[in-house]
Amino acid sequence: MKEYTNDEITVFWDQKKCIHSAECLKSQPGVFDVHKSPWINMDAATSEEIMAAIDRCPSGALSYRRNEELGRPIDQSGRPPAEIKVMKDGPLLIRGRCALIGEEGKTISEKGPFALCRCGRSDKKPFCDGSHRS
Repeated sequence: MKEYTNDEITVFWDQKKCIHSAECLKSQPGVFDVHKSPWINMDAATSEEIMAAIDRCPSGALSYRRNEELGRPIDQSGRPPAEIKVMKDGPLLIRGRCALIGEEGKTISEKGPFALCRCGRSDKKPFCDGSHRS
């Protein structure tokens, strides 16, 4: 997981969860630019604008925490503990507080959201990598 920070928030990017929906790029193209390195420019928008863009991420690959809250679990969504949404011709989107446990009983990730493959084509199983589009 990569981290990007400014004075107010820290943004986390978990590449293995990314399904390349490009919601971040559409919402804040000045902040999120895959053609630049680093690809997240924390100075290109306000923290509120960056958080709003991250809230649109369907897979949970992007998340954030206010710097004063780091280290403490928080639930900003106000949603139920777990919510599963079936996307038409796409992944299962799991949001809320839940852990993802692998077939051997080992914890894969301790916090959602997740976009889980349901087509069987993903190279990042159990996570979706967008292979369902082809």
